[in-house]
Amino acid sequence: MTHSRFMRVAVWVVFPLSILSWYAFRTYVRGQQVDLLIPGAMTFLSIGFMIILEQLFQYDRRQSQRRVLWRDLSSTLMHIFVTGNVLRAVFVPAVLFLPEFLFGRSLFFASTADLGPFWLQFVLVILLQSFMRYSIHRLQHTVPLLWKLHTYHHTVSDIRASNLLVSHPLDYGLRNVLPPVILASVGFDPSAILFGAGLVGVFSTFSHCGAGLHAGWLNKIFVTPEVHRWHHSIEIPEGHKYGVNYGVGFALWDRLLGTYYLPCKDGIPVQPEKLGVAGIEDESNYLKMFFLTRYLPGPKELPKQEA
Repeated sequence: MTHSRFMRVAVWVVFPLSILSWYAFRTYVRGQQVDLLIPGAMTFLSIGFMIILEQLFQYDRRQSQRRVLWRDLSSTLMHIFVTGNVLRAVFVPAVLFLPEFLFGRSLFFASTADLGPFWLQFVLVILLQSFMRYSIHRLQHTVPLLWKLHTYHHTVSDIRASNLLVSHPLDYGLRNVLPPVILASVGFDPSAILFGAGLVGVFSTFSHCGAGLHAGWLNKIFVTPEVHRWHHSIEIPEGHKYGVNYGVGFALWDRLLGTYYLPCKDGIPVQPEKLGVAGIEDESNYLKMFFLTRYLPGPKELPKQEA
């Protein structure tokens, strides 16, 4: 098999195999609690793996991200080491207070057995996790205040592994920290959360892989890079007011609620011409993103003095 023919075949096979192998590896490593020994280890490994794929299978419309490299690194380090820990310290007591107040216990269900067999809990975790993230993500596009926070993630000119965690801390926390805290407070079997939420999490992470790979049938079920690029398109598809493909990891809710969009030509997904937000430039300084300088009132002009 020639190199060119191998590459044509590989672009269809590599992404599904990567997802399957990474899900198995992530699940195994979570059981070994590596993240407790090396904070953020799995996130760094995921980003590194996707960067390798991006270099091996370069996307034909890729945009240089050198200008925002330090912004990407700063945001990634911030969310891994600070944002997640701080917001969990805030969300956990707040979420656990409700069942404690209503039922006098820390969980909504006193026993995991009350939620049914493991396979049912696995399915419920996937559905609930993906629905919460879909709902929050959609609100981030329709509520003006939340959209102001969310635009910092949407102004990226290309989806890449490096800008996976580029967002304002509050924007990041609502979508990524709050849902798993709620799941844990319900009382699901920890293994069901590990396998179910882990599956959603892997596809959520790999949706920002900027490699020029095709996901094939996975596009119909999960939010793959080919699906997610349309979410980041600078031009919103006709018939959709705020955007498309709000799903995070799982595409079910987009398909059920009419927000799924992935045009195809000759069986191959068509990709948007340009990514970003019309009229807003990508912010290269993380401190400006953190302090929302884009939305702070500017200096008032001094009244002109009459001669």
